[in-house]
Amino acid sequence: MNTLNQQIDPIEHGTLGQAASGDEDPVRTHTGRLKEFFGRRFSNSAVLFGVIPIGTSLGRWISKIIALPQLRKLATGEVPWSPLRKPVSESTVVLLSTGGVHLRSDRPFNLNSDPTFRVIPKDALQTDLAISHQAYDKTDALRDINLVFPIERLRELEVERVIGRLAEEHYGFGLMGSAKHLMPAIKEVARRIRKSGADLALLVPA
Repeated sequence: MNTLNQQIDPIEHGTLGQAASGDEDPVRTHTGRLKEFFGRRFSNSAVLFGVIPIGTSLGRWISKIIALPQLRKLATGEVPWSPLRKPVSESTVVLLSTGGVHLRSDRPFNLNSDPTFRVIPKDALQTDLAISHQAYDKTDALRDINLVFPIERLRELEVERVIGRLAEEHYGFGLMGSAKHLMPAIKEVARRIRKSGADLALLVPA
């Protein structure tokens, strides 16, 4: 259990949208000289491999080296767009995010690379959710989870009848460096969405 908890961003041990305080303050642990060196100088920057800030020239260069070859492989052939066959106001909507969002009660995502997904029910509250991701700055998302997982905004749209209804289950993905290794999870989520009868998927990248 301790190993799993250490994978979640320390601030997430408090309530989302509030800073942890008092006895719940996270304990600062030694993270290594190189990581602490970068951390002091780029405190608000997301990092690669837990060390290299993406906001630096080196970080941007490495990001391109990792991402571009995979994008080229995935961008072959025609995009299989599916036309919406009913008005949005009559459609069932499902939410998918790659921001590392999951229920606090679930196993956190592996921060280095994780090809799995997490199921999040439609009635999940902000305080029920956590973020396990190291490749973007989570400061604002920890204050308002809707920035990376807008489940509350969708519930409001359902009440206002802007959308037909929310699907019962929604999906969170973490950081994954290999598109190939992620495909089994993507196919399983696609199967579950199809079975649920959802008409429209809202994709929210980190």
